[in-house]
Amino acid sequence: MKRAGYLCRDGHEVLDGEGVPREVVFLFIHGARLCIPVEELTGVIGRGTTGSVRRIKQNWMEYLGSEAGSISLSRSGKALNILLVNGDRFTLSLDSLQDVLSYRERAAPIMEFHAGSGKRYPPNHLLTDFAGPLSPCTA
Repeated sequence: MKRAGYLCRDGHEVLDGEGVPREVVFLFIHGARLCIPVEELTGVIGRGTTGSVRRIKQNWMEYLGSEAGSISLSRSGKALNILLVNGDRFTLSLDSLQDVLSYRERAAPIMEFHAGSGKRYPPNHLLTDFAGPLSPCTA
């Protein structure tokens, strides 16, 4: 595994589709800025369900954008797995995530899973928009 970025919580709020402010944690992965709503993240940790990673749209304020991936607990229950729509997979320790959620730590490192010999070319993360195969951005 290789370090790919970090997760942080600073009390920042973005507006959802109805204009309601929601607190989010930010994911900075290979230069991309993504987010997860805090109440959705705590639901994933507490109930073991799945949640979504969201893009951030900027107008005159920041808004929750389209889905950029999903999050789920690992089988062991000791890590949070992140799967982006472009196929990239990441993980972070649940202990370090709990420290960030309780404001004991400022950031938690995110590690990237390397695919075996499946990829012939290295991914170009600068051009990846994390928007999915049917997005107009990837056409």
